[in-house]
Amino acid sequence: MAPTRIRSGTAVAAVCTGLLLATSACGGAGGSGSDTIVIGYSGPLSGGAAAYGQNIQDGLQLAIDDLNERGVTVDGEEYQVELASLDDQYAPNTAATNAQRLAEQDDAAVIYVPHAGGIQAAQELNSNRTEFLLGAYSSDPKIVEQGNELTMMIPPSFKSYVAPFVDKLTQDGESRLGLLGTASEYGQEWTKLVTDEWRGRGGQVLSDNSIDYGTVSDFAGPVSRTLAENPDVIFLGGPSQPTAVIIEEARRQGYDGSFLLMDQAKFEEMEEFTDPENLNDAIGVKPVRAYDDPGTDDILDLYAEKVTEEQPLTSEVTLNYQSVAIVVEAMQQAGSIDDATAIRDAIPDAIGEVDDHFHVSGFPTEITDAGHLRNADLEVAYRTPEGEYEHLPIEQPDE
Repeated sequence: MAPTRIRSGTAVAAVCTGLLLATSACGGAGGSGSDTIVIGYSGPLSGGAAAYGQNIQDGLQLAIDDLNERGVTVDGEEYQVELASLDDQYAPNTAATNAQRLAEQDDAAVIYVPHAGGIQAAQELNSNRTEFLLGAYSSDPKIVEQGNELTMMIPPSFKSYVAPFVDKLTQDGESRLGLLGTASEYGQEWTKLVTDEWRGRGGQVLSDNSIDYGTVSDFAGPVSRTLAENPDVIFLGGPSQPTAVIIEEARRQGYDGSFLLMDQAKFEEMEEFTDPENLNDAIGVKPVRAYDDPGTDDILDLYAEKVTEEQPLTSEVTLNYQSVAIVVEAMQQAGSIDDATAIRDAIPDAIGEVDDHFHVSGFPTEITDAGHLRNADLEVAYRTPEGEYEHLPIEQPDE
């Protein structure tokens, strides 16, 4: 079946970006009316990262649809929530321009950006020129190190994963680490953290064969060079599809060791691109379907019904879905739809008031002083050599 209205919204968003049309589908110029709450979004809706950007938009839209169906009342007035989306093609400068437009023309008090460069550009804007709460979807720990008081960081920091991942994969004396991560800035920061942790345990870090996952399609050479050094564990990860292809190539070339996966790669997506047995003896992010939160089953059904049955639901969708419910509840707690500071200040109380329906994949139990939504019971997934998922609790570092 063809995807429903959520997927078709991508075309509208892209047109709005290119032609700067002021239509109701784009959120409207100057806001959509006194009875409307506008949630802004600037993300990659075309180009190589479009699938990722669409996942974020799907999560936002699913939450907005659910909230509108349930009814939203702020300070005694009923509101409809709308999503205003603009395409930034993963470009930080475009993200900042889009954020300014969404805040100043569409009256969005909350704006989501799902890439570190765009988030940092938007932080420059909301701390100096235009006030809005920034929904930051990136695991880069630098986001909450900026001291920006109007940032809400949504996913776990990838710093949380490094030590427990290394712990799990060195239990049997493994000492040689091969490097096949993505060559992006995000990938290199991950690589640095992992190599520092590995060396700190007395292990040996082999040659860095990082790859540009967005442009390289023949992975046989980098994989061969990595395997020639006889690693016990291979660190890799980027988008799920190329990550799965690299894993498959490593298995094809005879590698039978472990994989340490960056958080961008998702098991449930990689299972679509390679024999799942190739993923055995690997540690990474816990699949959404493995959660047993009150709303997990509902969001799995909702995603299949309204978005697609052809691809798995991932945390890019669900974490953003949860966060919109928190933001709108914070507006209700603050009694304001447009005071970004008051909305941010109300988030600690709002977290405990969000309906269980929106608790779908590790719902936050707190927001730190630095602005990070965190779950005290964070878990990751180790796929055993037998192909079963083992869920491991991990601690998140202080900020």
